[in-house]
Amino acid sequence: MSTLEHLYPERVFYYFKQIAAIPHGSGNTKAISDYLVKFAKEHALTWYQDEANNVVLVKEASKGYEKAPAIIIQGHMDMVCEKEKDCNLDMDKEGLRLYVDGDFLKAEGTTLGGDDGIAVAYALAILESDEISHPKLEVVITVDEEIGMLGAAVMDLSMLTGHTMLNIDSDEEGIFLTGCAGGMALNVSIPVTRVRQTGKKLSLIVTGLSGGHSGSEIDKEHGNADLLMGRLLYGIFSRSPFGILTLHGGLKDNAIPRECEAEILIPAENTQIVCEYVKELNEILKKEVYVNRNEINVDYLLIELMNMDVYDNDKLIGKVKEILLNKKYNYLKVHDIIIPITNNFIEKMDFENNIIYVKNMGDLNEN
Repeated sequence: MSTLEHLYPERVFYYFKQIAAIPHGSGNTKAISDYLVKFAKEHALTWYQDEANNVVLVKEASKGYEKAPAIIIQGHMDMVCEKEKDCNLDMDKEGLRLYVDGDFLKAEGTTLGGDDGIAVAYALAILESDEISHPKLEVVITVDEEIGMLGAAVMDLSMLTGHTMLNIDSDEEGIFLTGCAGGMALNVSIPVTRVRQTGKKLSLIVTGLSGGHSGSEIDKEHGNADLLMGRLLYGIFSRSPFGILTLHGGLKDNAIPRECEAEILIPAENTQIVCEYVKELNEILKKEVYVNRNEINVDYLLIELMNMDVYDNDKLIGKVKEILLNKKYNYLKVHDIIIPITNNFIEKMDFENNIIYVKNMGDLNEN
């Protein structure tokens, strides 16, 4: 069922549907910000919009509540844009395809954006209503929360008069958070050279992982496709030399990688031992990694003998091992507390300039 009209509270889901129809991934918030300003104008609200696209909407107190302290309602307008591999939706330009599945509201092939679209929808429904008695309401809706609270960091809040804030961006009712997930971004370039090799081309893929938010779900041990690919490559390297053609995995800094792909060139005479190891590791990981509602799969596709340019592995494999397999990159110790970290390893490989760009994002578990 594609309609949301039967869901309650009706006006909340009415606005959630409108929000979902506007692309609003982190860094792409101009359209949703302008929509909020348009809403304010249509409802005769005071509004503020800054250059970063942060928005404040103000509704004066209803009759009888003029002397009550103002209340700040806060959420963020950006969402994490992730999609399944075969989804053709352009999340930078197209709205989400919502549908109801039993008791759940979902988006077809993509993330839903409930974090934090539901906060914006609740706020608009409250601001719209003439039936709810309330003090002065100051609704603060920031941008780029999902990539580091960038909007909040530059926002001028001097116009606010309230001292009590309701943050509608938490996972559980009755739980008060005193902090949030932190993050570190590390950009590394590894100079490499290409050499000519002849061998069997082997395409490797790790799929079927659950993924999830790298802040709130990193401790669930659902598996990280990039880390598992590193383990696979190093296992192959211990059995046979090979050259790397391509390697990429992970789409967003704050989403646990669900898939990772690599193409390598192996000596023809080592084909059997390498393929047997891939099958062996696949069975090991099926027992080792917990995957909710999915099944992890490590697979390969063997292609005919080829003569191609590959990356020289002398330095590269060492870096793969160091970054992907070294435990110090997967956990952080803070005041004797061990905190899991998400590593999104390979984001881009630059063949033209013979440099591999590595973007490594550590997202620290807020719990």
